[in-house]
Amino acid sequence: MWRKILSLLFDFYDYLLLVFLLILSFIILFMNEAPQIRSLQGDIADVFAFVHYPGMWINDLSGLLKENEELKQENLQLKLQNIEFKEAYLENQRLKRMLGFMDSTHYEIIPAKVINRGTSPAMNSILLNVGKRQGIKPNMTVISTKGIIGKTIAVGDKTTQCQVFTDVNFRLSVKFQSSRVLGIAQWTPNGSALVREIPGTAKIKPGELVLTSGYSQIYPPNIIVGEVIEIIKNENEPYQSVIIKTSADVNSLEEAFVILSY
Repeated sequence: MWRKILSLLFDFYDYLLLVFLLILSFIILFMNEAPQIRSLQGDIADVFAFVHYPGMWINDLSGLLKENEELKQENLQLKLQNIEFKEAYLENQRLKRMLGFMDSTHYEIIPAKVINRGTSPAMNSILLNVGKRQGIKPNMTVISTKGIIGKTIAVGDKTTQCQVFTDVNFRLSVKFQSSRVLGIAQWTPNGSALVREIPGTAKIKPGELVLTSGYSQIYPPNIIVGEVIEIIKNENEPYQSVIIKTSADVNSLEEAFVILSY
């Protein structure tokens, strides 16, 4: 084995000597501090600078990718904070309206928060975060700052299920504020309410307010229901029908009140 190694060394003696001398020359060259040598070192460094470019490019690219990822995370955090601030502002505005409503009404009411919604073939309902502990019972009126919502139907210690007016089985005795005509409102699948069999001689106008009539053991009088948007008349029949647009929006409802007594 040593013979082979020695044989290779003798065969490539000239090349090995050349490499050794080149390495030695570079060492001596770069260790020399003479001005001419320093200038030559700079020229050599310029010639071989391209060797460092790929590494520099990779480092720059890695830094840009990391910075971009950090900016994305910061942007997401700012968006989430902005949403939280907006939600807090909107909730604050709603609570202010609720406090103003509580101060202005003569009913004994309990504020509540909507914690769930239920839609089924049997009934449309909402779930409130109040119950028997707050004095809630079945068949109590549920309202918002904008008007009628529905009634309580199933009451637990801490929660209450309420039937809302969007339920097709919901009925409400109403009166038209200006004409003083009475009727029974029934909600339709398109979200509006229809009052049928109103005497054809009644002078009802679009935009007229519709209120609860008070002829009920559940709903007190003069709670806003909505306003008239269309009057349907048939010359051959003695009755007319009226379509009502509700004031309250159950789909966007977040807070409500339960009327304990009136």
